[in-house]
Amino acid sequence: MPDKTDTLFDSYLFLGTSKDQRCKRAPFPVRKLFQTSCHIMLEASLFTMSSVLMALGLPLCFFLILSGWDLLGLFTHLDNLSSRYLEADGVRRLAFSSDLKIIFFGSTALIAALRIPRFIARIAGSFSKRSKT
Repeated sequence: MPDKTDTLFDSYLFLGTSKDQRCKRAPFPVRKLFQTSCHIMLEASLFTMSSVLMALGLPLCFFLILSGWDLLGLFTHLDNLSSRYLEADGVRRLAFSSDLKIIFFGSTALIAALRIPRFIARIAGSFSKRSKT
């Protein structure tokens, strides 16, 4: 007559100490899963923040090109833009703000879409290097 510790239910409660041969497998790799999750989150946050910073730098690059790489011309264009913004009524300011938001999100999405294949290849490459070692 089998005693209580030989039942299948008890063998799953005490992994590695059971007499059941189905429980003689390696435990779930919690540490490796945690490390992998942290690595992916860090890489994704770096990718996201660098894409946002690139999108924020595009207007500066645009105005520098427009001014012919001259800082005096750059600040002249910015002064013209800011004075026209301040003179505009509320509806035009709101429309301009909405347009800027759409352009910012669109440029961020375009930059991210152009960079995503390299990001995925870098993530996959780092995991293929880990699995070889």
